[in-house]
Amino acid sequence: MAPVLLLLLSAALATEPEPESLPDAGLAVVPFGVPQFAWKHPVRGVLYAVTQAGGVGVATWAGVERAAAIEADDEVAMGDLQNVMAVGVGAAAVSYAVGLIDGSRLAEARAQAAAESAQRRDAVLEFDAGLALVRAAR
Repeated sequence: MAPVLLLLLSAALATEPEPESLPDAGLAVVPFGVPQFAWKHPVRGVLYAVTQAGGVGVATWAGVERAAAIEADDEVAMGDLQNVMAVGVGAAAVSYAVGLIDGSRLAEARAQAAAESAQRRDAVLEFDAGLALVRAAR
């Protein structure tokens, strides 16, 4: 009887679903909200993506317009457009830095939750295995 129970127990353990794999923590350095999307925080991801893309877009537009102002020899427009470029690049850089910190914290929290889940799962499996052995010994 005991070997049959042990065989059933090993079959039950073998069919347990695999835990969800976590995206690599190195993903936190990817810009445009990708880590937030990967770690299931789409609102944050959209916020970072829009802010970074908007900053890059504004800086690019100002750069093109500044080149036209240089050709037209318009000193005032060149200075204004250079300031607009700086604001666009600054917005994108600050958004990226905040997204990097947020992505790192999300990766750490997900890794900690996965470790705690694995500990709970192992404790339950140990209890189930011990309970099966006790029942098999009777």
